[in-house]
Amino acid sequence: MTTKQIREKLFTIADTVSKREGVFTARRGFFYTGGKSSEDFRRALTNAIPEARVIDCGEHWAPFKGGASVAKQSHWWVRFTV
Repeated sequence: MTTKQIREKLFTIADTVSKREGVFTARRGFFYTGGKSSEDFRRALTNAIPEARVIDCGEHWAPFKGGASVAKQSHWWVRFTV
């Protein structure tokens, strides 16, 4: 699958999708977790792309900075291959 195809499948789930050395990284930013976790994000991703093989997932916390990219804000991330 191409990065464009992955982005289309994750349109409502992930804020950003990138690919490096054959590994995709999907990120979803948050200000409040609302009781959600990186596991919830991983589950949503694997429901949208059942053939995804998850390598790792986690959570990144950062102080709020208006206008910063998702990668520099608080976000959940999932690294996977297809």
